[in-house]
Amino acid sequence: MLPILITPVDIARLWLSCADLMSDAQSVVAYRMMGIGGTWSVPRGENHSMLHEKGPAFIEALLAGTMTALKGAGPHAVAEAAIAPLSKKVRSNRKRLAKHGPKNLALNK
Repeated sequence: MLPILITPVDIARLWLSCADLMSDAQSVVAYRMMGIGGTWSVPRGENHSMLHEKGPAFIEALLAGTMTALKGAGPHAVAEAAIAPLSKKVRSNRKRLAKHGPKNLALNK
């Protein structure tokens, strides 16, 4: 079996995938916290969905990483495969929540 070579491009691609996931996740947390605080419009049932979407997303990530590892891919490919389903879900949440926008707060009127 040949050794798995990891190039600088592989490392950069993995780092960018992690950075995108981190940035999108932080945005989703911020939108949801503002929604809980009443300053951001969020869909009805958002509190329920933010709790119940985690399990299936992490199972999908686990399966993607496991299947990639079983195919003999290198560690960077396994990590990217595991990150991809999480990034897809978080990105769709960010885009969906960003569309709602801030609530119109009439203060001191």
